[in-house]
Amino acid sequence: MRRFLGIFITVVLFLLAMGNFIFSQYRLQSSFQQTQERLMLITANAALSIDVEALQKVPLVQRGEGTPEYQAITQKLIAIKKINPTLKYVYIMTATDQPGILQYVVDADPLPQIITAGCSTALHGDKYDARELPDLINAYDRPTADRKVTTDEWGTFISGYAPIQDVFGKTVGILGVDTDAAWVGLMQKKINLSGRLALGTGFLFLLSFIIPIIRRRAIS
Repeated sequence: MRRFLGIFITVVLFLLAMGNFIFSQYRLQSSFQQTQERLMLITANAALSIDVEALQKVPLVQRGEGTPEYQAITQKLIAIKKINPTLKYVYIMTATDQPGILQYVVDADPLPQIITAGCSTALHGDKYDARELPDLINAYDRPTADRKVTTDEWGTFISGYAPIQDVFGKTVGILGVDTDAAWVGLMQKKINLSGRLALGTGFLFLLSFIIPIIRRRAIS
């Protein structure tokens, strides 16, 4: 009876751990997909609000930050952040002569807590290597979002992007937004813990059958 009760408890623990593991995996995937869709919707709508003529007048040199066009677009990006408080960064990039290398045109000021943390900011005209970020490059054609968490000198994020197009449909820049992805790491730790529990209880379940067999063979 005790042996049966032990096996029953082990099976219950295994099923609970495995169920939690599967549910956590589904929850992570679902949450990530919802975040992608939300970021693409934000960027697609925000890109339509950008004054393309003003953007094209911003010179890609240091003095460009002082132009009325730069200041007007910066205020627009700050307004986008206020409407979407989960965003940490909102910025506009454009292509350079180097394939896969983009250049910042306008980058809204970071949130106060980021400034306090001493996080670096992207300066006007800074280059950004996007050769390992196909989703960012593809944003020249359509709204996209990272298919995995990205980490750079600014932190760990999930980002969304959308093309900024002129009246002829030509893409003149990419509007990008970043949202903190720390929650992904926390959920992944929970999934890993559930997986280890499922593996451990499954191992105990096997032992509950193997050990009696070994004992019977040893006695005989």
